Amino acid sequence: MSDEPAQPIHNPHDRFFKQIFSRLETTREFLRAHLPRRLVRAAKWHTLKLRPGSFVDERLAAYSSDLLFSVELRGSPLLLYCLFEHRSTVDPNMPFRLLVYMVRIWEQWFKEADPGQKPPCIIPIVLHQGGEAWSVSTHFLDWLEVPEELKDEVGRFQPDFEHVLVDLSRMPVEEMGGELVGRVALSFMKAVREGGVEPWLERFESALGELARTPDKVEVFRTLMRYWFAVDAAEAKGPSTAEQLLSRIENQRVRERVMSIAEELLERGRKEGRQEAERRARSIAEELLERGRKEGRQEAERRARSIAEESLERGRNEGRQEAERRARSIAEESLERGRKEGEQRGRLGGGIQLCEQVLGLPVSSVEDLQAREVADLERLLEELEGNLRQRMAR
Repeated sequence: MSDEPAQPIHNPHDRFFKQIFSRLETTREFLRAHLPRRLVRAAKWHTLKLRPGSFVDERLAAYSSDLLFSVELRGSPLLLYCLFEHRSTVDPNMPFRLLVYMVRIWEQWFKEADPGQKPPCIIPIVLHQGGEAWSVSTHFLDWLEVPEELKDEVGRFQPDFEHVLVDLSRMPVEEMGGELVGRVALSFMKAVREGGVEPWLERFESALGELARTPDKVEVFRTLMRYWFAVDAAEAKGPSTAEQLLSRIENQRVRERVMSIAEELLERGRKEGRQEAERRARSIAEELLERGRKEGRQEAERRARSIAEESLERGRNEGRQEAERRARSIAEESLERGRKEGEQRGRLGGGIQLCEQVLGLPVSSVEDLQAREVADLERLLEELEGNLRQRMAR
């Protein structure tokens, strides 16, 4: 590969390519214009999708950009890899680079695929915006050193594929197929590289007006103008105002027309800006209101939980207090009962011992009397008092 000076990775060519070809409608028509007819008829273009990821080496990102798409082909997925080259010279190792990128795509695919699932086919497409015409074969096998007389014998053991080439340096504007945005974008890329912006503006004046007036395409016009200003600033080593850039256009009618379109877009931008500001203000107000409702509900739920927890804790405290009060009451009742029972036992025991002394019987010990039930003591005292009355009656 040639040793080109490094450029900022996020250059205007890269941004323009990705902004334009991220529009599926533009890419669909671009692919339909440059792929084989039979393949175009077999693909279900309404299934076209932009897939994530970039597979270009970081050291080459200054002058290479890529996008990966998928489309359904006879019930199977087909991957379409678009590589945009905007370097000033042709890379003789492009076949090898494409093979590396294709392997990286398959590696990413295997990480997401089911076990045993076959990988999809990949069609590589190179869009060349370089300053010189493409001079490298589009066949991978031609990149290898293969003896001509043994090409069939050796070649069948080598990887081999062909890539689609869209070489803007050789392609007349009349042959740039596809829908309006694609034709305008490709021809403008060619004009920017070849320094022919003024004749391009004169030729595509009506197309630019159509883009500017069509709501879903007006952003393409802005993208074209931003691309032009950015490239001019890079070449001039400094930014240019729209007036300075347009003043270089010699054709006064074209200059006035482009300025008119630009002013129209500027005014529309102001109106859309005001509308967007109002919409955004309403959106913020609604978000704040909804957030207030949610926070209100959350606060109500939090307060309810807090009250419930406080009530539960109060219940626990009151329960503990009631249990303690009840325990004290029971203890006091038991103590009082014990006192009364003790006093009753004392009276009964004393009476029994007194009767036994008067009757001349052995006096029971305190321990024996305490070991007996109150009812037994009452019967024993009643019996002794009866004996004492009989004796006194004689």
